[in-house]
Amino acid sequence: MNRPSAARSPRTALLLRALPGLLLVACAAGAGAGGQPGTPPVTTPPAAGATRQARLHAARSWGYQLTNYIPARLGPVGASSFDLVVVDAGDDNGAPWPPAEVHAAAARTGQNDRVMLGYLSIGAAESYRPYWQDTWKTSPPAWLLQEDPDWPGSFNVAYWHPDWQATVLRSLDRLMDSGFDGVYMDLVDAYYRNPQHPAAREDMITWVCRIAAHAHARDPDFLIVPQNASELIRDPRYVPCVDALGNEETFMYAMNTPTEPERQTQLLADYAQWKARGKPVFTIEYADREPLITQLYARARAAGLVPYVTVRNVDVLTPGR
Repeated sequence: MNRPSAARSPRTALLLRALPGLLLVACAAGAGAGGQPGTPPVTTPPAAGATRQARLHAARSWGYQLTNYIPARLGPVGASSFDLVVVDAGDDNGAPWPPAEVHAAAARTGQNDRVMLGYLSIGAAESYRPYWQDTWKTSPPAWLLQEDPDWPGSFNVAYWHPDWQATVLRSLDRLMDSGFDGVYMDLVDAYYRNPQHPAAREDMITWVCRIAAHAHARDPDFLIVPQNASELIRDPRYVPCVDALGNEETFMYAMNTPTEPERQTQLLADYAQWKARGKPVFTIEYADREPLITQLYARARAAGLVPYVTVRNVDVLTPGR
């Protein structure tokens, strides 16, 4: 079954917008690498044949497309100038990408390969995924919770349940078989939606670290990149399990709507923690108007971030700046 055209990721930021009692930590809006105001990161281009970590840290542009791969498939990725690209773990029919196609999309003449990350939701189940069973409509497994009213076909899960985790790890194995450099994990912030579960936050950290351990048992250099839940970097258990952060809607809500100054302050403070630990921050904003787009790229780069601006559906690889 083809995926719905609307991507899943922006719903997490809608949740964050309503969170009560966020801890606000003062942070200069122009903080760059190492927390110095307005200072962009200084890097040396990686040598030929660089490791994934070196290519990740050298990335200065990125793109993000989750649906609408037909008919070009990963062709636009290979034709782009992005240093890093996130695509879904499977094509529009849910089939895993052939390794040759992923490798071809990563290859760049005269340069190191771009970093290819495969998207995987670890905090929600989706009815269009290969693992979904029709019998779950009438006889759901113990870990399957309510459907998200804002995202039909997407269901909250008890992500700490071993059967759900086994389901995701099988999907992770297929993603790794396709030859991706790493996994881009969505719904890491699902712990906010489980206030009735006292250990929700701690269980998410344990879950992310289990994913990292599973992947590294197969490939020690495999990259682990969570989306959102930026505040988890303050937990020392989380730090060694992740390599970078992807985060939505720092400055602009979908679409073209400025975020609150308080949100920006809180996120920029979190990002400073990531960068202080040597982990790059990739941001995504949802806008389609000029001069907003140009301003968003400039503002993010002044803060030492690696930005991408696109449309809410994330169904096209929008040209970078």
